[in-house]
Amino acid sequence: MAATGQAAHNLAAFDQSEKMMEIRNILRVSANEGNASSVISLNNLGTSREAVYIVTLLRKHGYTVDYGEDVIIVKW
Repeated sequence: MAATGQAAHNLAAFDQSEKMMEIRNILRVSANEGNASSVISLNNLGTSREAVYIVTLLRKHGYTVDYGEDVIIVKW
């Protein structure tokens, strides 16, 4: 289901945020090291709203995101 209205605007803005760039950098470094996935602590994702946006955007950009205990597992 595609985001519409204010939700789409908020996601688009968050996609360009410093927090999202930080997450992408973590994934880029991990991939460059030859890893097939990365584990990111929920504490590193910020607020609950930021975590939801991050997971939504990662999935939108083709990543698989699974949940562990207090972590997300991002696969590419």
